[in-house]
Amino acid sequence: MAAAVGSKAAVQVTGSAAAEESPRAGRLANLLCGAAVAGIGVAALWAAMELGLGSLTQPRAGTWPGIVSALLILVGVLIMTRAATYDDAERITSRAVGVLIGVASLVAMGQLIPQIGFEVPSFLLLVFWMSVLGKERLRLSVPLSAITVLAFYLIFITGLSVPLPRLF
Repeated sequence: MAAAVGSKAAVQVTGSAAAEESPRAGRLANLLCGAAVAGIGVAALWAAMELGLGSLTQPRAGTWPGIVSALLILVGVLIMTRAATYDDAERITSRAVGVLIGVASLVAMGQLIPQIGFEVPSFLLLVFWMSVLGKERLRLSVPLSAITVLAFYLIFITGLSVPLPRLF
């Protein structure tokens, strides 16, 4: 009897997993994603070159960004060359809007930090991500955000003396 119940549960889990399967991306989507990754790599390499690339023995400000940029370009080209045969990528659907909102809120935080310090933007970002994007209750996200910002303050400002812009 236990085996019958266990196999029935396994069938239900398998059935629900199949129902949640996301549609696969096609060749054009893979080509566009590869081109986007390579394009970001080219733009980042341009910025790294303006900082000065230096060398591995005498690095300058743009050395590591240049290395990461070259890797981005390489990965983008690899994605484009495998676009026709690669079938593990998911199609971009309306669920990707949450990712775009998360990135936009992170950019907004980056713009606010120099003006008002890291405490308030970090707190607001964490509350927004947990409450709006993660659909957590404010009763949980507000104290958790405050504790997280306090922990970062104690670690980076007090403990490591990192010169972050701050309000307090």
